[in-house]
Amino acid sequence: MAEYECLNLRAEVGSRRGAKRLVLDGVSFEVGAGEFVSIMGRSGVGKTTLLRVLAGLHEPSADSPTSDCMVRFSDEAVAGPPEGVSLVFQDYTSSLLPWRSVARNVELPLEGRLSKADRQVRVTEALEMVGLADRHDAQPFELSGGMQQRVQLARALASRPAALLMDEPFGALDALTKADLEDQLLEIFTATGTTVVFVTHDIEEAVYLSDRVLVLDGSPAKIVAEIPVESPRPRTQMHTRESPEFLRARHRVHEVIFGTE
Repeated sequence: MAEYECLNLRAEVGSRRGAKRLVLDGVSFEVGAGEFVSIMGRSGVGKTTLLRVLAGLHEPSADSPTSDCMVRFSDEAVAGPPEGVSLVFQDYTSSLLPWRSVARNVELPLEGRLSKADRQVRVTEALEMVGLADRHDAQPFELSGGMQQRVQLARALASRPAALLMDEPFGALDALTKADLEDQLLEIFTATGTTVVFVTHDIEEAVYLSDRVLVLDGSPAKIVAEIPVESPRPRTQMHTRESPEFLRARHRVHEVIFGTE
């Protein structure tokens, strides 16, 4: 069963002068429930715009020439932020409220929806999943960049989402922290069965994490390749990245993006 369905999507972005530019045209794909899919492409091709459309934060173009343009989540049309979807941004420093503790940052999306006791259960559960159970009362400024990104991930998980949309969440981190968080994310993905749509510029990261890699290209862009990753799960940094399945998928993604076919 498809968690997300996207058919013939067109999307525009505006400029400071008010003019609009068509960045996506004819984008069609599905993401199955419990699947991990990465979206790749060159800078400016429209990856973040596509993720924002899926999150209900960016409206598709109203003047689509095709009547079958459609974006659906869990069999419902996306006309605003869908229930059951959480978004994780790259800029964790701006995403966390500095005057709130770690626990109160994680609690934020639950306020007004759950009782205090239920919120505390969710916060504890989410912080345990990201390995920060002992930093409950810390302030964001007391944490490293990697820990701050874990707090943002915990906040997204506290809602127990059916789908996580992630916009280059590890792009600003050093290589060792990135590898650690990649493995943490895979553990959460395996434990929860959450659907993940993940935007990244890192080919190796996309192949390591994903079941499939979708490549956007063109101006306006559409999906030009869908590359399956056959590396078995569970995955590990050393053995998976040395496996024939990983190397074959990485090679194919590189060919498509850099036009070396």
